[in-house]
Amino acid sequence: MRNISLGLHMGHDRSVAIIENGMIIGALAAERIDRKKHSISAKIPFETIDKLLAYLEISINDIKYVGITYAAVDIQNLEDYYYDQLSDHYKNWNFELVCVDHHLAHAASTFYTSGFDKSLVFIADGGGDLVNGNEESESVYIADKNDIVLVEQRVQSNIIHTLSRKQFHILPFMNDAFLKHQISIAKKYEQITYMIGFDWNQAGKTMGLASYGNCLIDFNVPEIKDLQFELTLDYIIEEIYRMYESSGLKYPTFINKYRQDIANTVQIYTEKMVIAIVGYLIDKYKINKLCLAGGLFLNCLLNHKILETYPDIELHICPAAGDDGQAIGAAFWAYRKFKDTTLLDNSKNIPYLGISYSNQLIKNSLENFNLKYDFYDSTDELCKVIATNIYENKIIGFFTGRSEIGPRALCHRSIIANATWGGMKDYINQKVKHREPFRPFAPVVLEEYERTFFNLKQTSPYMLLAPTVNEDMSHLIPSVVHVDKTARVQSVNKNSNPFIYRVIEEFKNISGVPVILNTSFNDNGEPIVESPDDAIKTFLNTNIDVLVLEHFIVYK
Repeated sequence: MRNISLGLHMGHDRSVAIIENGMIIGALAAERIDRKKHSISAKIPFETIDKLLAYLEISINDIKYVGITYAAVDIQNLEDYYYDQLSDHYKNWNFELVCVDHHLAHAASTFYTSGFDKSLVFIADGGGDLVNGNEESESVYIADKNDIVLVEQRVQSNIIHTLSRKQFHILPFMNDAFLKHQISIAKKYEQITYMIGFDWNQAGKTMGLASYGNCLIDFNVPEIKDLQFELTLDYIIEEIYRMYESSGLKYPTFINKYRQDIANTVQIYTEKMVIAIVGYLIDKYKINKLCLAGGLFLNCLLNHKILETYPDIELHICPAAGDDGQAIGAAFWAYRKFKDTTLLDNSKNIPYLGISYSNQLIKNSLENFNLKYDFYDSTDELCKVIATNIYENKIIGFFTGRSEIGPRALCHRSIIANATWGGMKDYINQKVKHREPFRPFAPVVLEEYERTFFNLKQTSPYMLLAPTVNEDMSHLIPSVVHVDKTARVQSVNKNSNPFIYRVIEEFKNISGVPVILNTSFNDNGEPIVESPDDAIKTFLNTNIDVLVLEHFIVYK
């Protein structure tokens, strides 16, 4: 008997997920299909639903349960609206629908993919759904196989929402009536991101830049006695503005001169606050397993510092920690609500939940673009060829298997290159990705060598932890060592990722180093590639040297 639930998230980072008989079998971000970065819309992503269902060979009529999420709304008010959209689009479909609170969906996405029997769940993002007119800010749950129960929650002002407006990140523009309104930690990070000249959803740039700077404020984080701490709209903003006023510089000059220090300031504040909150939660609830979700926990520096501070905890972070993971949580929650059964251990099913493409489809795409290619029957021979190209400093577009869920490319839709050449970082930033020179790249390491090269406190399969690089190894992999001597690590093993594992093994045989460079397979500002056509277009439009599509290789 097939019991199938569908999870849907609308807003930004629209997404779709499928649970069958308690197991997650598919998840796909709408941006991978519509090719619009972050895919922002209130509309249901029908094209993404249809693509995923077709791949999984599931009819819409096979689905019995639907969970939906949004953000900054009272989600329960949208039940009829989205039920009508679904039933109008898919005629004669009988299903049950549940609306899932934003933070609860985050909690379900991370707990049900953790493999833990019981854990604390801490959610922190820009903002969730409405609670008595305010927005969810930070939430804490206790989760086990029977339920996920909210135990503490902080809320923030719903008035402060569009932080891109100068009224919310430059002090003289601010309305005095709003200055002491509460905002979330993640929204504070976003606010400072705008202040230093970056845009929406570019907090990762702030994190990268922060490592070049020094903290401008001596933070004395108060003792956390509950989740109702003070964090106001004007905090940090006012202090930085007063520094500008006494600097004698023009405002744009001041921001440009000190932007890396301002970035470091908000990074340090965030780390201190979250570490204090986690300490309070562990001490109060006496649970040493911790699940995290929400956009704040895409901050890999923060995540590893939690482990450094509390070495006795076990940490799980959903690889789709941002809103593209909402559909996963919604699908789990709908299945649990309507099926009324214990969900199974899904920790081994992530993150490769998208679509894969057959050799015939790849061949058709290559021929449609009139590209010459080599095809290898032998995986061993193919991996040797790829490793040799990497060693010769060729840039490889690497495409294999089902696409990964989440914003980090995890070697199924990646650009890979030689981590041992010191010039590789600058070359890829300038010539391939067309992005800022300060932005780092990630190392991919064979799991058995991860602690030889990196001071990791636990295995890092999803590129969500940034430990320091061991000092005696950093000279071997200069293109993936950030200025602060950290690296955003992805480790791979034979079971989770056999293809890239073999490539790195072969690279080690040539170079002596079991580490290569990894970055997302896209050009700056574009979604990560999904299909062979997407990969070929990016290959042709950038300075990627070699394209690997499963067992096909194309050379420029």
